[in-house]
Amino acid sequence: EMNKNESIVISMIAEHFRLKLDEVEPHMNLFDDLDADSLDSVELVLEVEKRFDVEVEDDKIDSVQTVQDIINLVNDLS
Repeated sequence: EMNKNESIVISMIAEHFRLKLDEVEPHMNLFDDLDADSLDSVELVLEVEKRFDVEVEDDKIDSVQTVQDIINLVNDLS
């Protein structure tokens, strides 16, 4: 069962990469599985900050590798 943060993050990522919701799994690696680049990760973090009204520290951005990492980030901050 997904919590609200998780479903928002997953829909955000699906939208960003133009995927269907069921094509995005928490375990997916943003770079290996979704072909993200560093610009994508920055854009996703900005999007997280905007949607959840939080501030993500730069050192946290570097540790984001998977969809779950973004979910954890949101859970920690909100």
